[in-house]
Amino acid sequence: MKNLKYSLSKSSASPLYIQLFENIKADIISGRIPDGERLPSRRALAEDLKLSKNTVELAYHKLIDEGYAVARSRSGYYARRTSPINTDISEPDFYGNPGITYVMSQNGTDLGAVPTQALTKLRRDISYDNPELLGYGHKYGESSLRKAISHNLYDLHGITCTPDRIIIGAGIDYLLQQIGCVMGESAVFGFENPCFARSYVPIKNIAARTELINARMDSFPTDELKKSSINVMYVSADMHFPTGRRLSDRQRKELIDWAESAPDNYIIEADFDLDFAENPGYTLISKCPDKVIFLGTFYRSIAPAFSGAFLVLPDELKRVYDRRLPYYINLKSRLEQQVVAEFIKSGKYRSHTEKLRKLYKEKRSILKTALLDSPLAPHIKLHGADSGTYFIIEVKNGMSEQELKSAANRHGVKLIPLSACLIAMNDNMPPCSFILGFGELKKAAISEAAKRMIQAWTL
Repeated sequence: MKNLKYSLSKSSASPLYIQLFENIKADIISGRIPDGERLPSRRALAEDLKLSKNTVELAYHKLIDEGYAVARSRSGYYARRTSPINTDISEPDFYGNPGITYVMSQNGTDLGAVPTQALTKLRRDISYDNPELLGYGHKYGESSLRKAISHNLYDLHGITCTPDRIIIGAGIDYLLQQIGCVMGESAVFGFENPCFARSYVPIKNIAARTELINARMDSFPTDELKKSSINVMYVSADMHFPTGRRLSDRQRKELIDWAESAPDNYIIEADFDLDFAENPGYTLISKCPDKVIFLGTFYRSIAPAFSGAFLVLPDELKRVYDRRLPYYINLKSRLEQQVVAEFIKSGKYRSHTEKLRKLYKEKRSILKTALLDSPLAPHIKLHGADSGTYFIIEVKNGMSEQELKSAANRHGVKLIPLSACLIAMNDNMPPCSFILGFGELKKAAISEAAKRMIQAWTL
């Protein structure tokens, strides 16, 4: 634990706790305070800097809120150099590290599987035949796309919704901010910890009230939800990120019962890999349409460049949306919306997602088999390994998380620790665990990446 010495000015326009926060933050970013190092106690730092204990406490709370520190029960405060709040978990240099050949990214998609020719032809034909697309479109999105989404949700997942309940937006972060406005200042948004940072941060950015509940690897923490102040809960029933956990029918029923237990309780259901999931369970919205906001996107199922997303709102919230956001503009290219609409209506979208489901199943099997048939097998456990484009590997070979990550890097493999996705400490998460994303890697590359991880971790 370092002895922190800062010169703070009471005459500054910036409050003392903000000055202290900025100084500690700068030291954490620079590495002067190493990642994971215990910070001085509030009492000790207050005495050293001749500050009130309350000033130090406010600074520490801001460090936690901004992602630069974590609090551990009966232990104190610890520095956090990287987190999904203060940096993108993909890291700016994720694809540029010298010596890295295999990137196990949870966001990876197989660009070779994108139906480029079909999409290009649709785009060309639509742009030639529909010059009116250069003008303003409907604020909810193109009618043709909303109708196509409505049909697609029913055909693939048994979700019944009329097109007027569907809102198109430029991305999930943008639509989540709209949800924040719809739910109002009294709403308390709940997220599991760890969570999908690109959903958590937009809600935090609009100063909405948030509350975290600690995720579990095998079940949803319904008991913690019931004890919380949360009334808008963000969940992924079939592929929770990052744990890869799938909810049982009983757990889904418990969530629906919670939503129906109070008039202001709602669920945001976000299953971004649902269209190519293996044997998915029933969607929450299909059983409880009046209490579930469904959030979907096409960047995983078509291509990352198609970043458009959509909401399906309950009737009551759609009326609130119309009242509170009368001037909303969806900000998504009308031409791109029409391309996606035609791609769905032609039947090509369904055949494409079936192709992806088969492809990712083959890739998953290659990676699992390579790991489980290796000398490393007695020292690993796989979590959430039955669907999607990633799973979690827990390594118990005596090496620390940092040693495991560094060893993989030296062998040309880039990994994200599960702990990097934590907003706060969570003892339910297995230590020394990593997200193994295989979506963007070719089959031969997956085999080679597995071989290198085995070499790096076999002592």
